[in-house]
Amino acid sequence: MNAGIKILEINRVTYKIVMFMVVKQMPMSTVEIRAEIQSYLERVQDESFLKVVHSMLGTYVQEQEDPIIGYDVEGNPKRASVMKRVYAEEIRAAREEGAFITLEDLEKEMETW
Repeated sequence: MNAGIKILEINRVTYKIVMFMVVKQMPMSTVEIRAEIQSYLERVQDESFLKVVHSMLGTYVQEQEDPIIGYDVEGNPKRASVMKRVYAEEIRAAREEGAFITLEDLEKEMETW
């Protein structure tokens, strides 16, 4: 009988540990996640690991602020800010050369198609 009681007590402890793990894995709010990350970072002593995390976060923030909008034929990423400047220059050059058509002229041309 004592063996049965001990098994029951062990199962209760196991149940409590399992329940704690389930509760701990429940979705956290953004504020809780930030606080936990900050807590983890304050405990890290390895400078090389901190540099990796810093680099990863820096890359992520840059990509959010200036997203990749395409790739060239070699597979190099094209960022929105760079392509905006490129396209603005191409438009300016086309205007200066007169290499454009007005909407009215386009509509006239379309009537002949």
